This record gives sequence, C-alpha cells and structure tokens, in this order.
Amino acid sequence: MPYAPERITVTDAQLAGWTGELAGTDLLLSGRCPACRDSTFVNLALTSTSLEGADRRPTPALLTTSVPCGCTTSHRDRPATVAGGCGRTWEVTASIAADGAVTLAAATDPYLQEAADAFRREQTGELQAVRTAADRWTAGVVALIGLVGLVMPAVGRDAIRGLIPAARAVVGIALLAALAFAALAVLRGYQAAHGRPITRLVDDDEALRDWYVRHRGQAAVAGHRLRQAIRAATATVLALAVAVGSTVFGPVSQATSAPVRVTRPDGSVVCGTLLSSTRDNALRLRRGDDGSVEVLPAADVVRLQPVRSCTSP
Repeated sequence: MPYAPERITVTDAQLAGWTGELAGTDLLLSGRCPACRDSTFVNLALTSTSLEGADRRPTPALLTTSVPCGCTTSHRDRPATVAGGCGRTWEVTASIAADGAVTLAAATDPYLQEAADAFRREQTGELQAVRTAADRWTAGVVALIGLVGLVMPAVGRDAIRGLIPAARAVVGIALLAALAFAALAVLRGYQAAHGRPITRLVDDDEALRDWYVRHRGQAAVAGHRLRQAIRAATATVLALAVAVGSTVFGPVSQATSAPVRVTRPDGSVVCGTLLSSTRDNALRLRRGDDGSVEVLPAADVVRLQPVRSCTSP
C-alpha cells in the first residue's frame, strides 16, 4: 500500500483486537492499522503545551482522540522525514476505566473528530514551537529588565540618603527584590529557550521508560519555565516602580548640618547648628546650649568654624 497522509473512517469491527491503557498523561494503544493492516503501536499524549497555564483534571472516562498509523512496514512514496506508518489517521472514542484499562470504539461525533485531529496536529513539533517562542520572549524579558539602567539614575544614592529611615528600607528591599526577580527571569527564559544539559544513565528498561516520560514532557517544562520568566520580569518592573516611587515621593528626612562655632567681632562665641534663613546676609543658628534660635547678621560674623560638637573645646 502506498503512503498517503489522509484521514479515514473506521468501524468497530476494524478496531476489534486493539488494546490500550492509560499511563500517566499518555494513552498507549496497539493493534492493526485499519488501512494497511500492519501491527502498530501509538503513544498519544493527553496534554498540549502552550503559553497559557493549565489546570490538572481528573482522569477522563470518555475521550475522542486521533490515532495515526505507526507501523514499521515500508510503504511506497513515504517521505524520508517520516519515521513510520502508512500516513492514515482515524478517530476513536476511548473508554477509560478506573484502573487505566482502555476499550476503543469508532468515533461518531463529527465535531469531536475534527477537534481530536486538530489536537493531534497541535502536538506535532510543540517542543520546538515553545522553545522558539521562549527565545523571542527572552529577548523581550531582557529588554524589559534593561529598564533598570533607565530608572537607576532616579534612584541615586544621594536621593535615597535624603529619605527617612523607613523609606530608605523600602527602597533597599524593592531594589533587592528587583535584582532577584530579574535574575530569575533571565535564567528561566534561557532555560525555556535552550533547555539544560543533563546526563542520565539509561541502563535498563525502567530507566528507559523514565527517560521517555521526561522526554515527552519537555514541552510542558519549557512552557512552565517561560511563564515563570514572564511573571518574574513583571515582578521586576513592579519592584522597580516601588523603588522609584518611594524615592521620588517618599518622606524626606529633616536636613541638618554639622555644628559650627561662630566668632563675633567682640570675641564672643556662639555654637550650634545652621538652619535655613529667610533673610539675606544673615545666619540662623540653633544654639547648642539652650536650643534657642539666634539670627546673626553677616557683619557680626568674624569666623565660621565647623566643630564635632558644641561641647568640645
């Protein structure tokens, strides 16, 4: 029989002798292809990976699925890129028992048949599709995190020092959180796009089965990591917004100066801290001895000397 990529309709009689079982999120089916009559085995994943999240659901009791021929017999005109099969696909309704046993019947609902075929085609190359999307998203995530270079001048050290202690703490925590989220976003993005090299020992059937389960789940893992990268990048921007907002709009600590000693023309000395003055050519000083505020005209200032404290000689 020549190879032909086409959908066919099957009957219950043609499915007689087929066996199946549910293994995790995979449906394992085996029997004879209704078209070429060669023995075939198919492993159908019940999951599809995209950039949206997915909720876990209970084991289905009834499922319409599309089954491709996976025989190893040589068929004329089969492309070199196709590993096996005669090209035919068909839809079946799988009844799944509580113990995972599966019985098959011919699918009769045209809508579900179309949906099952679309689901099967969606799974083809899904790992590469997710990784390509992750590669593009990673570039966007890195560009998003590049906002750090734009906002950091607004969150300068001098601006932070001018805040009250509580506001400085908020800015510091926000910047540390932004750094952590940014690192996580870049790491998860590149892991989603390029995977992660892992060496596994496959020296028996159990190890081989475990490897195959992990291999089939790579697309789901890549999609999960990409969603983590996107969420972490969003958290980075939010943390930076908190840092900038706290710096720009946060309460500023009261400005103070170091104590100064002022010498008058008559040799008398006044010591205290400088305050802002509303008069020209005059100094406002809060005295260190009694806390009173004294206004000194500039003409009365012979010498202005900073000191560590007003009590020191």
